Amino acid sequence: MHHKPLDKAGIIIAVLCALHCLLVPVVLPTLALVGLSFLGFEIFERIILSISLLVGGVAVIMGMRHHASWTPLWFLILGGVMYFNKNVFGHQVEPLLILTGATFIVIAHTLNLHLCRVKNRNKACEQVEAEQQEVEARPASSATKESTI
Repeated sequence: MHHKPLDKAGIIIAVLCALHCLLVPVVLPTLALVGLSFLGFEIFERIILSISLLVGGVAVIMGMRHHASWTPLWFLILGGVMYFNKNVFGHQVEPLLILTGATFIVIAHTLNLHLCRVKNRNKACEQVEAEQQEVEARPASSATKESTI
């Protein structure tokens, strides 16, 4: 399993989560009319955010195997903490914390992808892993050919 699709999914989830958090207060009365008021519940937001951070954590940790940098993980954690504590400072600061938290999560995923490309000399991690598997498979296949001769 590769982290690139997870990083891309994490970026999309973070952006959608930010849009949800910013737009639900505006459209909540309409959501109640069509039976979607659960989208405004805080537990729904926490579940989606937890899924986003779980996907992000897996992607970043898989990326860390290649680039060995903790920076994306710190951005992910900081973004998650901001999101989870968005209500602590009042409603005036909440949109700023949402946008900053989402930005940090997107930065974590983007940085994770960038660091892997830099470490792998501008190749995707999947390509480097495939090349490593080919190299590891060659000696085993040549050893079996020698034993049959």
